Parts: sequence; structure tokens; C-alpha cells
Amino acid sequence: MAKSYLNDVYDGGTNDSRELYASWASTYDNEVQKNGYVTPERVAKALKDIVTNQSEVILDYGCGTGLSGFALQAVGFTNIDGLDVSQEMVSLAEEKSIYKKLTVFDPSTKIPVHADQYKIITAIGVIGAGAAPLEVFDNLFSLLPPSGLFGFSFNDHTLSDPNYEGKVKQCLSSGQAIILHKSYGNHLPKANLKSNIYILKKL
Repeated sequence: MAKSYLNDVYDGGTNDSRELYASWASTYDNEVQKNGYVTPERVAKALKDIVTNQSEVILDYGCGTGLSGFALQAVGFTNIDGLDVSQEMVSLAEEKSIYKKLTVFDPSTKIPVHADQYKIITAIGVIGAGAAPLEVFDNLFSLLPPSGLFGFSFNDHTLSDPNYEGKVKQCLSSGQAIILHKSYGNHLPKANLKSNIYILKKL
């Protein structure tokens, strides 16, 4: 029977998230889909309702095995680039033939994207407990041009830390962005987890 990694992700089963995701890669899709993973579809549908030009290039940050890219493609987006810290995950994403470009990078270095390169950036199931730290929010947001869109999610484990929602509120109250969509719904329903999804527009 394949090892389950969901508890390790949220309970700190390893000190190196890249090591965990490398080990998880081969069974990742099956495990999260078995638990009803729907956050990518929710973010993709929210973006579709906002974005008129579906040929706009999207950066799918933390693309993993490509489930988020697949969801974006399924609602009509045609130009998606993927970026992730796990070569093992990205190798599986390549097999899905979703992305125009796929890049692996070391998270201890600067994100290999220049400012204003993408008008839409997503980080679906990426920032928070067991994954990327909160500073990634600022790093990604800073890369967007004015009127750029940032689509992301925080699951229940992440929402239990007020710093994450606090970051969104700070971004809004300081006049850096407006919120175009926010909703709370299923994340991994068979694991009894929900998530907030957000679409921010940079001012």
C-alpha cells in the first residue's frame, strides 16, 4: 500500500519540504484526487469569470505535477508556464503537456521571473502550512504589473495562523490591491479540509 503524505505535510513530517515532495511525487495526484482536491478548479473558474483574454500568459507558481495547470487549461486558458522547486514533481507535469514552459528553481534563490513578465500569477495550494512561507506572497505580488491578477488559496491549516489572512488585509488596506474574488469552500473534502480562494488585482 502506498504511503500517505498528507499528514506529513501538515504535521511537519520532514524538515525539508523539497525532500517530502520529491518522495511524494509519484503518488501525489492519486492521493489528493482520492481526497477530492478541488481548489485548483475553484481558482480556475474564478479567474475565468474575471479574465476576458484567455490567451494571456499565466505563471502557475508551485505547479507541482500540473493539477493546477490542468484546471486552468480545462476552463480555457491556453498559455500557461509552470514554476516549481521539485524536479520530481515537474517531471510528472511535463508528461501532461499543459505548460508552454516549465522551470525548476532553488527556493533559497530569487524567483527566476522578472517584474511585469506575467499579468496573471497563481499560487494554488502553495503558500502556507507544509509548503511555501508567507514571504512568497510578497515576492510574487511584487512581480505583477499594475492591474495584474494574483490568484491563490489558503487551506484550513494555513487559515489557523492569523498572519496569512492578515497579509491579505494589509495588502488591501494599504491600497496595494483590491479583491475581486474571495470564497470559502472545499479543498480536500474527504480529508475534511476547506480553503479560501482569492483573486487580487494589483493597483
